[in-house]
Amino acid sequence: MPQQVCRSLLARPCGWARRALFVLCLVVVGLLQPAAAQSGVVIPGDEAAPDPTRIALDDMRVDIRIDQQFARVRIVQIYANRTNQPLEGKYIFRLPTSGAIADFAVWDGDVRIPGVMLELPRAQEIYGELKRRAIDPGLVTQEDEAGGATAFTVRLVPIPAFGTKRVELEYVEAVPVAGLRSFFSLPFKPSQYGAQSVGSLTIRVDLTSGFPLVAFKQRDTAYPLQVTPMGVNRVTAEYQGAGVALTQDLAFDYGLDVSRTSASLIAYRSPEPLLAYDLRDPNRTKPDADGYFEVSALLNERGLPASDFERTPAPARSVALMLDTSLSMSFEKLDRAYEACSMFLRSLRPDDRFNVVLFNDDAQAFAEAPQAGTPDNTARALEFIRRGYLSGGTDFAKALQRGLALAKALPGEERALVLITDGNPTLTTTRGGKLARDFAEANAKGGPPVRVFAFGVGADANRDFLNELARVSRGVSEFGRETDDLTFRLDAFFAKVGQRPVEGLKLSVNDADNIYAVYPNEEATGYDGARVSFVGRYRRPTAQAAFTISGARAGQPVTVTATGALPENDATRGHLPRLWAQERIGFLLRRMALDGEDDALIAEVIALSKKYNIVTPYTAFLAAPRALLRPRVIKPGDPVLRVRADASIRSVVAVFPFGLTKPLTYLAAEDVWETRFLAPKTMQDGRYRCRLILADEQGNVFQEEKGFTIDSRPPQLQVTATPTAARAGESVEVLVAADADTRRIAVRLAGGPPALVKWDAQRKTNVGVLRLPPGLPAGRYVLLVTAEDFAHNVSSREVPLDVASGP
Repeated sequence: MPQQVCRSLLARPCGWARRALFVLCLVVVGLLQPAAAQSGVVIPGDEAAPDPTRIALDDMRVDIRIDQQFARVRIVQIYANRTNQPLEGKYIFRLPTSGAIADFAVWDGDVRIPGVMLELPRAQEIYGELKRRAIDPGLVTQEDEAGGATAFTVRLVPIPAFGTKRVELEYVEAVPVAGLRSFFSLPFKPSQYGAQSVGSLTIRVDLTSGFPLVAFKQRDTAYPLQVTPMGVNRVTAEYQGAGVALTQDLAFDYGLDVSRTSASLIAYRSPEPLLAYDLRDPNRTKPDADGYFEVSALLNERGLPASDFERTPAPARSVALMLDTSLSMSFEKLDRAYEACSMFLRSLRPDDRFNVVLFNDDAQAFAEAPQAGTPDNTARALEFIRRGYLSGGTDFAKALQRGLALAKALPGEERALVLITDGNPTLTTTRGGKLARDFAEANAKGGPPVRVFAFGVGADANRDFLNELARVSRGVSEFGRETDDLTFRLDAFFAKVGQRPVEGLKLSVNDADNIYAVYPNEEATGYDGARVSFVGRYRRPTAQAAFTISGARAGQPVTVTATGALPENDATRGHLPRLWAQERIGFLLRRMALDGEDDALIAEVIALSKKYNIVTPYTAFLAAPRALLRPRVIKPGDPVLRVRADASIRSVVAVFPFGLTKPLTYLAAEDVWETRFLAPKTMQDGRYRCRLILADEQGNVFQEEKGFTIDSRPPQLQVTATPTAARAGESVEVLVAADADTRRIAVRLAGGPPALVKWDAQRKTNVGVLRLPPGLPAGRYVLLVTAEDFAHNVSSREVPLDVASGP
């Protein structure tokens, strides 16, 4: 039995005044940081909280650009040292739940120091080394199952006496549409340290849409925007204030005015360097000239104006509501979860049918038979929830089995399973992909399938698992942080429950040979009043292209066409390449989750991640002075030294500690300086430094040092396989303990394809799963585990495995 700490939900009603201490995992190397002020805060190095008498936020400028529901938010903050001594401070910024960091930089005087995207093992190695040297870099990573960290922290060193430090941060997020309305918020409101003030605050909003904009409405009262309509498709707004207390989130919503289902086309084409992952010809310098496009449809099959969507009664609903009551749902997560359950249950009508399930390591139902949505029944259901207890871990396999059985017992063809959870399985089956596949298999049996509506609560919500669970059931997923005002999101989320969606949505084009790599690459599902979009690439410009989005709602066809040019040169929609790359990465990750990891696919994910600053399970965003990111591990005889430098640099010369001087050559396709040299085989293992002499276009000469480590020792491995005997077609789990500088581990059955072994932060070891071929003959085999470190030293271990014939 897992350890249980029982806490009555009745003792924790929604809306407590007391704030709970909440921590989130910042990096996969084990560092935990408190979730601080959401809009960015600097804490003096020797204190546990901000102190504006020492370090104050003097100036803050926020630029919000929303183009076709793609938001790019750029924040510039200037912090002032109010003392006569140099200070260091820790900068903490918490990203919105759906946000992804796109850029970060700190200014050291007149020098801008940007963050960089690195392969995950390399980023972790550098991060650990810098921490040991008492340097605190910023690191943003994504864990395989946890879906990504949402806090960012970096140490600012030094902030001069009576001087300032400038910080720049940019993040992106998709702005959803529901009921022909969109809602956007910028997290200013603090979650731990109390409200902070800013000497001067400037906010600029630039909103553009392919559909007419109506009823722009600001939801907060702290930062009154001056709104200026710029025609029917654009709105700008601005706020300027002095001595502003950041007590509320900036929030606004707006309507999209279409009288029927409509479509829009935008495109981007600007010749760019060849993608680094194209390894067929490393010396090829021809630019990648293909363009990008997005086709979106705003669904309005009922022909309602935006103002009528909220007032139109929903059809009778059949719903099983499931609330996660495991110990991970404590404190403010529980507040938000109870708020969601209460809002939904109170919205039920007598002709609705429902049931409720509380789940942790067990699953308890409110009733064995469906209940009518009467006030008495919903009140009893709320009392059932209040009487529940937080207890144990989360057995999603048992919970989904129980919830699906109750949902299948509901009347009607449009049945829903509503999940309120953080989505983190801890018992029985913990792999989200397997849980989703098993649910899809069970859901396909016993009548019409049930749709999953998953609402993820908390900054640590398992987005990958909940998204996949919704995808395989053609449902919906949405997410909210503990400290967010969830009213709009919950309204839009619950409004979809019971609605007949538009299904089987796909994109076709009149010139199919010109279009490729379109995502989503499978049929999509959309709801009336919502937006669906497809992004892809085109080979040739054309003056007129016609794209058609088609699907069906309640058996009736839905078709809409967008026409327009695919331009030869138009860089206006600069967000499209990143948007496409994000969709491409998502496709590649899903493919590897189903078919196993592949070197070529991983290389493509890493290359796209580095190019567009997209955090993936294979990369991390590291913010530190570039000179600190350059140390390289080599083994004697390795001939390559690579250096990245600012765009103004025109020559780089390296002076090595063993007397060699070598000029470096600039490789434009990879934006890197490189030279080949010979590290003497007599050099002992250890850290060395070489001097770099850099000259810019003005003739100015700079000197920097680059560190490298000579390493001739191959990784040391300890391997365990479970089970040691298996049947053909079964999976074998391989655990590998390896040196900290190991960058890649793989396991294979002699002659078979490899399976990658990756670090598991929860289990504190490297874990891989190898599936045995179904037709493998019985006998004794050898599992070969190979490992490579950053110096390209390779070692291997063999583990015996007895294989019995399949069932």
